[in-house]
Amino acid sequence: MSYQFAWRRGNCRFQVCSSSAEAVKRLVRAHVRMTHGGRIDPADLERWMERVELA
Repeated sequence: MSYQFAWRRGNCRFQVCSSSAEAVKRLVRAHVRMTHGGRIDPADLERWMERVELA
């Protein structure tokens, strides 16, 4: 199972795909902290992350 996170906030757009949910969460938190100087709400992180089937 793979996981995908799509971030669309202001002018910032990126997508992360990984087989590890924890790796996706770490990357998203690091991006928000380093680029936007803040934190992402855990509920938003869960809401915007989804499991995907890769063909």
